[in-house]
Amino acid sequence: MDQNSLNELDKIWQSLATAILVLDDSMTIRFANYSSSELLGLSTKRLCGMAMDSVFNHHQFDLERLAKYVLQDGVDCQQHRVDVVFVDNRVATLGLHARRLMLSGAAYILLECRRVDDALRYDQASNQMHQFQASRNLIRGLAHEVKNPLGGIRGAAQLLQYETDQQEREECAALIIEQADRLRELVDRLLGPNQLPQKEPCNIHQALESVIKLTTLERDAEIALIKDYDPSIPPIVIDQAKIQQVLLNIIRNAQQALQHDGTITITTRVKHRLHHAERLLKKALLIRISDNGPGIAEELKETLFFPMITNKEGGSGLGLSIAQTLIEQHQGFIEFDSWPGHTEFNIYLPFDNTETGNVQ
Repeated sequence: MDQNSLNELDKIWQSLATAILVLDDSMTIRFANYSSSELLGLSTKRLCGMAMDSVFNHHQFDLERLAKYVLQDGVDCQQHRVDVVFVDNRVATLGLHARRLMLSGAAYILLECRRVDDALRYDQASNQMHQFQASRNLIRGLAHEVKNPLGGIRGAAQLLQYETDQQEREECAALIIEQADRLRELVDRLLGPNQLPQKEPCNIHQALESVIKLTTLERDAEIALIKDYDPSIPPIVIDQAKIQQVLLNIIRNAQQALQHDGTITITTRVKHRLHHAERLLKKALLIRISDNGPGIAEELKETLFFPMITNKEGGSGLGLSIAQTLIEQHQGFIEFDSWPGHTEFNIYLPFDNTETGNVQ
């Protein structure tokens, strides 16, 4: 590559909006682009040769981790939220990505830094808005569910107060008991499952076939069902009844979303080294249930697993909330994705609960 090309590449490197630092094995800065200068408040000439520790008054960089995993093992590392105080006392939250860079046979760390303050504030405001809307919908739904039984109890109590006929009094008392039981059932459903899973080895495909048979009997409309199973999947230790309840809830939702002719696809796979929040699943079962229906409404996506959240006429909005609780009891998790013409729910269950741990 000629000198002109190298100069052009340097211009591109320097023009990147992301702050780029190159560190050697002693955590000394060897290169910094212009965006690094803007971020750190120091000139590129001054930055080069400074120890990484010295360009901040305070930081939460895990430099030992960078040295071990990036330099020694060649593994990329990320820190999504790192609070720092610059030398001029500005405060910021950074997102970092580190990768090993080989130059002339020597290993360096290529460190990308970007401020995430604005994104975090936007996400926080957005989450607060969605939580407020979800709480309001929860209260409205709960009030609607409670209002009718309370009205029946009050009416029966008023009749009981003045009724002298024994048969009528017994009927009023029975009505009060019936409506009180209805309220208790609602509270139990809101609290969610309260029994620990009774786990034993299970063939997941046999469990799926039982759920499919049940949902097929319940449904009149013709809906195509595609099974994409991995027959090599070994038995998994789960509470079969609870997992079947999860699958039943999701498949029923897909059926109701389709309403007319459509397709539901059920896929099983084995996945390795799954990261979820701060946890790592070394080996997990994936059950994917997808359909070609209209998709999930945008206003529901952020609060889909909240109780009492639904757009179905007469729906309780508790099915997915209960499903998430049951999967969490198995140390697994649920993810979903949806756009017009496609919705999929991905259920991940660890094969061995002892294999879960913190993300490295």
